[in-house]
Amino acid sequence: MGELMVIRHGHTEWSLSGRHAGRTDVVLTEAGEAAASALAPRPAHRRPVAEFSRPLGRAMRTAELAGLTGAEPDPDLLEWDYGGYEG
Repeated sequence: MGELMVIRHGHTEWSLSGRHAGRTDVVLTEAGEAAASALAPRPAHRRPVAEFSRPLGRAMRTAELAGLTGAEPDPDLLEWDYGGYEG
């Protein structure tokens, strides 16, 4: 049986302040990038069959820093559209 690894994107200014980013493409903070980089040893010894990511920059950057350089953006993984509540 296979494994499913789920990684959440690193911190952004909005996530730290409790704001909902949804589909707004907010960049990672330095701490968010460091946390994503710290994940790199975990997937390194696995051989993924497929890698997918939300198409937003924060998620794609997290995947890259975590060593998942083959992650394909998948629009079906987008977060909710919070509309007027976003941000």
